[in-house]
Amino acid sequence: MATDTRTNRRGSSAEAEQEIERTEEAAVDASTANRFDIRRVIGGLFIIYGVILVVVGIGASDGDLNKAHGININLWTGGCMLAFGLLMLSWALLHPVGEELANEADGDGTRSA
Repeated sequence: MATDTRTNRRGSSAEAEQEIERTEEAAVDASTANRFDIRRVIGGLFIIYGVILVVVGIGASDGDLNKAHGININLWTGGCMLAFGLLMLSWALLHPVGEELANEADGDGTRSA
């Protein structure tokens, strides 16, 4: 009986080690997926271009405003781009891809609607 207990302990420790390895690999995969998430790239680019347009819009001359019939198009477009960029970044940070991948791996590989 003592050998059976030792065998079970060794078997369970081997299973535990395999589970730890799988967990570590999943954490690395999730980190990589989050780092290269397209929503972060798009959000960052929209924020950069939005800031540039807002700065240009603030310094718009009367000639620029007359070309657009009195509308400061750079300011409005920059503001909308900033809002969209912040929306994309907040979406990426609130719902990371790594969590979605982990949820799919836990299931049968099927996605629920």
